[in-house]
Amino acid sequence: MPLTEWLEILGAPLLATVLVVLIHGPMGREVLRRGIIFIDLAIAQVAGLGVVFVDLVVHEPNWIFVQFTALLGALLTALFFRWVETHLPAEQEAVIGCTFILAASAVLLILADHPHGGEKIKHILSGQILFVTLSDLIFVAPIFFGATFLWLLFRRLREGIYFFLLFSVVVTASVQLVGVYVVFASLILPALAVQKFTMDKDHASIIVGGISAIFGITASVFFDLPTGPSLVFSFGICTLCIRFFHGRFG
Repeated sequence: MPLTEWLEILGAPLLATVLVVLIHGPMGREVLRRGIIFIDLAIAQVAGLGVVFVDLVVHEPNWIFVQFTALLGALLTALFFRWVETHLPAEQEAVIGCTFILAASAVLLILADHPHGGEKIKHILSGQILFVTLSDLIFVAPIFFGATFLWLLFRRLREGIYFFLLFSVVVTASVQLVGVYVVFASLILPALAVQKFTMDKDHASIIVGGISAIFGITASVFFDLPTGPSLVFSFGICTLCIRFFHGRFG
């Protein structure tokens, strides 16, 4: 296949995934540090629930209304998790896990009788990254660039309620591009990959995420595989290889 054709197929999806991993790697390190591994799944699932709900109750909703609803649900969930962190720290992970299960079950109930319910659930979980266009990225790119800039330069935003609010904004944008599974994989696996590094771990996690994204999407197109699962396995394989070789030769 000519290079121009490859770029036409993979250009926007690769750029979208790289935008996601720019901020997911460093944020994932904070998630690991806090020990709240499933917060990304929970907030992503709530944002997805908001998208599904609006799509069903409003005829042809405009993009801004869908984003507002999804973001509102994610922000309220983030504020709730912050309250739990402050008042019930010992039960925080359990509450986060229960929130994910409830949101996921709500999506299944809402779509139970929908003629395209299975397809919508698949989009929430695995995303539809290959269908992303450059025009789509015009709206989300400022979110990822802005969040990455704020995260790397203002460490105070990693503390307290600031972390939860910024995290919910990023995940709301991410889940509609890459789906719940890739959101989780791109947050946690690059952070795990660089856990033992002595170099700057924020930048290292971004590099690992970017390499994983390139391999995952390329393999998906080349072998005609579902993109979401391919990306998840790419993140997993890269993480295992890095941990193995770092442990053996680092």
